[in-house]
Amino acid sequence: MHADEGKTAGESAEEPIKELYDLVMPPGIPVTLIQELMLEFGLESHTKSVTTAVEEGEPFEMQLIVLRGDRETVERANKYLWDVIDDRTGYLGD
Repeated sequence: MHADEGKTAGESAEEPIKELYDLVMPPGIPVTLIQELMLEFGLESHTKSVTTAVEEGEPFEMQLIVLRGDRETVERANKYLWDVIDDRTGYLGD
């Protein structure tokens, strides 16, 4: 069946595309925390290639894990992520 078949004049053949945002996982984040964020907030995992360098060293490419979702969900997940990191590192003090 073609996408336009069965549609009335007022119905759109295409659904609006939802804007998606990426929450970049800092290197070293435990996989269990990434899985928790995916389950708790319904985010999808993807990878993103970036080129970076350490101080004056040679540039190198690395793969980062990103969790993708709508803006509101990604913002809530980001807050949760940093709350967990703060809780786990709070014993270090200021």
